[in-house]
Amino acid sequence: MYSNEIEMYPDICKWLESYLNCKFVKDSKKITVLDTHASYLSNFIIKLKYQKYFPEFSTYQIQQDITGFIEYNDKVELVFVECKLDQLTLSNLSQLIGYSFIAKPFISILLSPKGMSNSLERLLNVFNRRDILQYRPKRKILIIKWDIHKQDIDYMSSII
Repeated sequence: MYSNEIEMYPDICKWLESYLNCKFVKDSKKITVLDTHASYLSNFIIKLKYQKYFPEFSTYQIQQDITGFIEYNDKVELVFVECKLDQLTLSNLSQLIGYSFIAKPFISILLSPKGMSNSLERLLNVFNRRDILQYRPKRKILIIKWDIHKQDIDYMSSII
């Protein structure tokens, strides 16, 4: 088990890079996955020289845990992963919804090795409030339970 969130980041970065390469390598020019928790997203956009793809980048004063950048010939898509060590709560989801409304990522993931709290699980599965996961038309937050031993998604306990 991880003793803190930051210990999760290398494993999640490795998984995300593999996942994105499997899904997008044919169409994209380059895929980059970075631990972005320690600085604003705007700084990473400058570092990677992606300013022209994000006109509002200077307003991206958010510190996303892990960010994937999928570079195409004419655009760059963002992928957000927010990692939590404890069970996922509505508060965690609200944080990621806010980040996702601001920067409009192509994929947005909320992830924990402990899965969802009872209240979040009931809201999404019992009361079927999946609408709260949507942050753009046809874009919704993925709720992922991380399997530490497999270093992969626990598909049976995730909302994908």
